[in-house]
Amino acid sequence: MSNTYWLNGKYIQKEDAYISPLTHTLHYGLGAFEGVRSYISHDKKSVNIFRLKEHTERLFESAKIINVAINHSVDEVMDAQLGVIKKSELHDAYIRPLIYLNDERLGLDIDDMQSHLMISCWEWPSYFGSKAIEQGIDVMVSSFTRQFPNSLMTKGKISGGYVNGVMAHDQAKRNGYQEAVLLDTNGFVAEGSGQNIFLIKNQKVITPELTCCLNGITRRSVMKIAADLGYEVLEQKITRDELYTADELFFSGTAVEITPIKSVDKIDVSTGSRGEITTKIQSIYLDAVRDNADQYSDWLSKV
Repeated sequence: MSNTYWLNGKYIQKEDAYISPLTHTLHYGLGAFEGVRSYISHDKKSVNIFRLKEHTERLFESAKIINVAINHSVDEVMDAQLGVIKKSELHDAYIRPLIYLNDERLGLDIDDMQSHLMISCWEWPSYFGSKAIEQGIDVMVSSFTRQFPNSLMTKGKISGGYVNGVMAHDQAKRNGYQEAVLLDTNGFVAEGSGQNIFLIKNQKVITPELTCCLNGITRRSVMKIAADLGYEVLEQKITRDELYTADELFFSGTAVEITPIKSVDKIDVSTGSRGEITTKIQSIYLDAVRDNADQYSDWLSKV
């Protein structure tokens, strides 16, 4: 964990990042955040943040959705993320911008409360372990349902909304799986506990419509890579049984990158191993984040 934080326009030490026990967001969950990653380049000559602008713009969108102001410009917040990585001297790292209400005033009225923006970072290894990138993971369809779009806005990374994903993930782990897949309120596949999901069938790359799932930035990257490879990319409703009969399945996300799914509810996905198309997309994605794919070099911001 880095000892350098950025808080409301200033670089501070970790021990100075004080949050009161009466922090409003701690009690009620009204906050928003981003998950961003930096990578050392393949030639070890530079460190870059992947799709920094898109992540930062989504942070501002999330703040707007919950009606909490960010008192800084997009450029300033981008510079701050570059700054914490540079000052921390980290290479492969995870960056967490967090917008929250720190007023010591409880109750549901947020009128005139002051917003705070904190950015932290830390070293980040493979989310499920290095073997999972090649061998895939086992998942279960959760008994928890992804939120209805009008019960909790689904296009923002809202802090309190992730309780749903935490409970689904914990349920899956306690039942011997590595991750969960959540259905929406109509019974269609939504996403993982904190990842988008892709299904491959008959050479088509398919992902759920953006009804109840986050418009993931890695999701967008996968769709672009798949299209550039010549595959038809579809956004459509996916049923639970289509997971069982898929040719290939994988999760996408900043934290999990491209992680193959080898089984769902103990039913093997095809041969129960990483598929050919997943391997191609994964390889190009991992090249892109490490500045080894010229066609996607504009996705990187140099530290």
